[in-house]
Amino acid sequence: MSESPLLEHHLRTLRLPSFLAHYRRLLALHQDPLPYLNDLVGLEVNKRHENGIRNRIAAGHFPTLKTIEAFDFSLQPQLPKAKLLEHFDGEFIRQHRNVIFYGPPGTGKTHCLIALGTAACMRGYRVRFTTAAELLMSLIEAKRNGVLERKFQWLERFDLLLVDELGYIPFEREQTDLLFNVISARYERSSIAITTNLAFEQWTQIFPDAMAASAVIDRLIHHGTVLQFGGESHRLRSRKAGKVE
Repeated sequence: MSESPLLEHHLRTLRLPSFLAHYRRLLALHQDPLPYLNDLVGLEVNKRHENGIRNRIAAGHFPTLKTIEAFDFSLQPQLPKAKLLEHFDGEFIRQHRNVIFYGPPGTGKTHCLIALGTAACMRGYRVRFTTAAELLMSLIEAKRNGVLERKFQWLERFDLLLVDELGYIPFEREQTDLLFNVISARYERSSIAITTNLAFEQWTQIFPDAMAASAVIDRLIHHGTVLQFGGESHRLRSRKAGKVE
């Protein structure tokens, strides 16, 4: 009688104890249908895996889908490619580490942020994408509606929180206090990835005082990686190229 450790692995993965308990007995009644059954169950496992990826990406609320394969590293020669790609296996999420993409607008930070989140979804992690403005507006609304604690608990469900465009617009003290709470709550418990156009010494433009800015930076970079982008905006370069043509 044929043996199939892979089949039994699939049955346990699918939580099909009756299949696992009786497939050998049923096999004796047929002419070795095990290869067919193995393929069939394998297809079911793959389908559920694909559905899981699709659902996690949908829940991620990405503005568009990007992959790191589509990123043109030749436009960022100073960016440490190997160091960036290390994060795409999701290990930094398991370790509750952070990533900060820093540089001028239009240099590919958001592309890499979305690609990182998409890769995390494919590896089974729960991800949420938001801009800094959207996040803080939703927190202010939750506070005014008396459901702020519920909003914090909802954010904690995600293994990786992606915050785009931090520093692009100034915030009031109430908003920055809420952002501080979000970052502090995730410290050494879950991961956050941020894009910003401001160097750390300029974060006093975001937070009301140097002490608050220093506390946030400390929590982000203590277990984090800072990746700096540079050069001219890709969009501006494309427009210039179009005019030349």
